[in-house]
Amino acid sequence: MSSAGLPRHIQIRRHYDRNRYMRHLTQDELNVRIRDVFLNMLRLTPEGKVSVPPIDDAFAIWNEKWTHVLEEMQLRHGPYPSGFTRDILHREPFPDLVSELARKAAKVMSEKGLARGQVFIKFGQRKHMEALHLSGQLRVQPASGFANKAFNPAVRDDELALNIALFLTRDQILKVVKNPEDVPADAPDQRVDMQFRSLSDYWLYCVTNSIEPRLFADFNADSCVIIRNRKAFKDRLIKAAEARFSSAALREGDAVYVDPLLPKDANIFVPFAKHFGFSYQDEHRFCWLPNKAAAKLEHVDLQLGDLSGISELVTF
Repeated sequence: MSSAGLPRHIQIRRHYDRNRYMRHLTQDELNVRIRDVFLNMLRLTPEGKVSVPPIDDAFAIWNEKWTHVLEEMQLRHGPYPSGFTRDILHREPFPDLVSELARKAAKVMSEKGLARGQVFIKFGQRKHMEALHLSGQLRVQPASGFANKAFNPAVRDDELALNIALFLTRDQILKVVKNPEDVPADAPDQRVDMQFRSLSDYWLYCVTNSIEPRLFADFNADSCVIIRNRKAFKDRLIKAAEARFSSAALREGDAVYVDPLLPKDANIFVPFAKHFGFSYQDEHRFCWLPNKAAAKLEHVDLQLGDLSGISELVTF
């Protein structure tokens, strides 16, 4: 039956039914995906209220993924809210988007009239952001260090590996195997788990392109540095790093967010690949890749000099 003329959300559900790409997930894995999608949908209005943005091109993908998880849950458990438990959203501390900090951040950031791509922003605690703003002090961390369990969930991640979990039909398997004749005619659908891993630890420094005030709450940050001259900052960071990373190759650019169930291709460069659950952070990355592979590196402190001429300090 054609879905033409049906409401948009029903069309999305029927499209998912034809390619049920989450059917292989355990319930716990599906719960994690629901949280990831939900967190990426949230915004703060200038009044400090939690909302979702209008469904424009940028947000449509999240609306679609949300409708997909609702359909998968309904296929397993019945109509909403069947199957939904408190643990889905609160398995880890939820960012306090209705705090006084979030309210103040929403008001102040909206008044600045910033646009994505216009600035870099670094979020953190006041003493560190003051040091960055006034003297350019910053710490470049080893990628291996971000897996520290003590870190905020918005920071904690395995930066050395990215896991992919696909569910392939027999026809899809035939397209990727070397000897298709070895695939039985009655071969069942198969779950395929893959891990892309960096061959070495590397050094990483991140800022964000995002101007969303919610990031104060996500990072539990009471301050930020708004870098208004992106080129000057990049030039000074690269120059300051030259002596300390003389045996490493610099790669710089926006992070690439990968949906582990729907990767766009198999060409995944781990130092710039991030799980799609972190998409709302909209990272810009500076990576120094050692010429000789190393299992574990140490942090490096740099000093760029006074940045007050190219940046603005915001504190609460």
